[in-house]
Amino acid sequence: MNRYFLYLVLLNMLINVIIFVPKILIEYRYDGAVMGVLIAIPIGIALNYLFSTTLTKFPQQGLPEIISLLKHHWFGVVHLVGIQLVWFTAGLITLISFIDILTRFINPEMPKLLLLTIFLAALFLIIQMPTDRVMYLLEIILFLNTPLIAFIIFKAFSNEYLSWDSMLEVGTHIWAWPSLKAIAAATYCFSGYTNLIIFNRVIKGKLKLWNFFIITVLGVFNLFTTFFIPIGFHGSDGAQELLYPWITTADSLRLVYSPIERVIFLFLMFYMSISLMSISIHWHVALELLKGTFRGKVNMKKNWIVLSFFGVFSVIGVIYLNALLLNKITVYWLIGRLGFELLVVCIFFFWARRRAA
Repeated sequence: MNRYFLYLVLLNMLINVIIFVPKILIEYRYDGAVMGVLIAIPIGIALNYLFSTTLTKFPQQGLPEIISLLKHHWFGVVHLVGIQLVWFTAGLITLISFIDILTRFINPEMPKLLLLTIFLAALFLIIQMPTDRVMYLLEIILFLNTPLIAFIIFKAFSNEYLSWDSMLEVGTHIWAWPSLKAIAAATYCFSGYTNLIIFNRVIKGKLKLWNFFIITVLGVFNLFTTFFIPIGFHGSDGAQELLYPWITTADSLRLVYSPIERVIFLFLMFYMSISLMSISIHWHVALELLKGTFRGKVNMKKNWIVLSFFGVFSVIGVIYLNALLLNKITVYWLIGRLGFELLVVCIFFFWARRRAA
């Protein structure tokens, strides 16, 4: 089931467009974003390789099962709670961002809380499913949407209004020293591997080297596409003014002979299901980790209490976080996420060494 590993990483690459990663990279286009992307690629591949190969020491076990082997249960609880918060906020940022996008570009008259209610109904249904069924649903969503998104990217590259000169101008700043913000934003492209802390339960067999080769190729293509295409359409200075660079770029494309001429509607339609699955994956991981925190069985009542907290924080986020404030929060969240990932990979590597010893 090595393809499941690829699905998790590919989903994170696709959702890159939504959570302000293009905005952050474009903001630092003259101040080290290009070098930051180049540095992020080996970092992301190395973390993918170390973490996934380390988990082969724990075949078909999630983090709760691995921590149950520890003598010091309190350490496991602290570890689980920390990861729960990171995964929950990852899904929450994507949820708030996409609701704001739908409100701005599709139906400004529709209340955000009504959109949130629709999303939460679907999310609560999905995240309570068994892990293998969530993965099957992810496979179906990617199978239906990825070819269509790839077609839109092809239309962007072949568009006559794409300015290669603007992209080359930004490329000349390759030697500018990168900021930590640019590196942290670029490495998020590869962060799908971290969901293995739960989805390792459905991974059978060892990962082959071709998995990491595919991730490398897709990651390089995804990062440079995410970063340079909006610059090619809107100019090296004009792209900075856009809050959602890729959404505006999609609105610049036309399908002349299609029943729906404006690409933005197709783009958002495809990304609605992609965003829903990305949030579901993160919140499913958070929910499963929460269940693993307590040794006793989690009944339906406790389950719905947890989901109620998910809903309450989502409502608070939608009401009080506008796009500009969320963008600022996301920048620092991405930095914290990178540090947390490095910590998790190191801890798992230590556990694997202890197990082998």
